Amino acid sequence: MVSVMRDYRHGRNPQRPAATIKVPPKRKAEAAAPPKARQPIPWRLYGRMLIGGVSLSALAWGGWIGWNWAREPQLMPISTLTIIGSSARIPLPTVNTILKPYIAQGFLWVNPKQVRNALDALPWVADTEVRRVWPNRLQIDIKPEVPVARWLGGAGQMVNAQGQVFSVPPGQVPDNLANLEGPADSGARLIAQMAKFNQILTPLGVKVLDLQEDQRGGWRCILSNKVRLLLGSENILPALTRWVTIVPQVKEYLVPGATMDLRYTNGFAVAMPTAATISSQ
Repeated sequence: MVSVMRDYRHGRNPQRPAATIKVPPKRKAEAAAPPKARQPIPWRLYGRMLIGGVSLSALAWGGWIGWNWAREPQLMPISTLTIIGSSARIPLPTVNTILKPYIAQGFLWVNPKQVRNALDALPWVADTEVRRVWPNRLQIDIKPEVPVARWLGGAGQMVNAQGQVFSVPPGQVPDNLANLEGPADSGARLIAQMAKFNQILTPLGVKVLDLQEDQRGGWRCILSNKVRLLLGSENILPALTRWVTIVPQVKEYLVPGATMDLRYTNGFAVAMPTAATISSQ
């Protein structure tokens, strides 16, 4: 009691004895697992992987060696070259010069499309067919351009029978060709129209020397006798047919430099080189 009162006397609560905490007894540790056995190194697996890698490397190396061996032109050389279609305009020495680097590639590796493109770039060549014939022959068929008329759109330009414009060196353009002039891509139309005109003009023994179609569809031409015809854009063929029927009656007007206007319904007008104009009904 004395100690307790002393505590109160000093203004402090009496200290309680510290609580006692019971710690449950530790469980018995489970039986320790036996230490893992040391695994042996899988030498066989490593050996198989090593052998597989070496084999793949050997195959890749052999494939690369085989590829380079197969690319050798000496393996299958081109020993026979057949060329059809060479001419004075497409000389054989020029063709051989272009073919030489392709022939050196050998039969297996020559590319017919590349050979064709190289030959098609030559003047006067319309198209080329290139074929490999087993086992050592390269066959080339050259189709030359056949000019029908001179195209006045540029120097050295001509038109073939299909109305396609192609170019050659200006000095190689033949002299005996008719001249055509018209809108872009009108070559086929002018070729067809010139053929119709020439058929109608046959009784007069003349043909078209120059034919022109303007941007508005009007037609005019110069004949081989140097007479100029103005045909307009409507009823062209009937007007020309009528003129061929009537003009023999006025042959004195068929002189070089005369201009005949056929754009009239019932006749035509004539302008002589001296600028005199008359009408014929």
